Amino acid sequence: MAPSSKDDREVFDKCINTIVRQVGDIGRMVDEFSAFARMPEAAPDRADLSDTIRQAVFLESVRLPEVAIATELPDEAIYAWFDTRLVSQSLTNLIKNAVEAFEGLDVGSGWQPGIKVEAHYEGNHARVSVSDNGKGWPKENRQRLLEPYMTTREKGTGLGLAIVARIIEQHGGIVELVDAEPDEQGRVGACVTFTLPLRAPQKTNEKDDSVQVEPELPKEEESLVPAIVQK
Repeated sequence: MAPSSKDDREVFDKCINTIVRQVGDIGRMVDEFSAFARMPEAAPDRADLSDTIRQAVFLESVRLPEVAIATELPDEAIYAWFDTRLVSQSLTNLIKNAVEAFEGLDVGSGWQPGIKVEAHYEGNHARVSVSDNGKGWPKENRQRLLEPYMTTREKGTGLGLAIVARIIEQHGGIVELVDAEPDEQGRVGACVTFTLPLRAPQKTNEKDDSVQVEPELPKEEESLVPAIVQK
């Protein structure tokens, strides 16, 4: 039955919008549960991390034109050992997580939501950080948010950060939840930082996981080796 008045029409539109939003939330939850349950094994290779970051930021910037997403990268490309598809998924998850931190945020005039993605070399690793100027992390037990189904959001699944943690763990990296640098208004948001190796790990002995090294010969036997070869 069609609405008979303007008020009825407004109520009808609100109900439709609510249904559409709820269906979208359910679809997102199903996608996250599926992604976590079917997480593929990482297939890392030497790749340009800077380019991977730029591509992920570009796609999210097109999807979220109202949010300023900036990058801070060195002039030279950062090459590391990682699975480009899985790390791209991690970056997308972290940017989406940062955007959700802006929802329901009570801020004064002049505040603009912002996200920054940066990367640099750090020893034998590359470090990537995704920070925002949103609500920030809880002061206690924040690292537990990397565990599956742990969330501080009413509609959160608790899987977005868990997926990132599992992906980085497969690469032998470390994920940390730290405070972001204060923005111009002094607001301290959240920052997720993780590491990726620069090179492939050395092959190890399957029994004791130690690097295989050729055994040293005793001095007497070592002196006999050239003689045996000459015969």
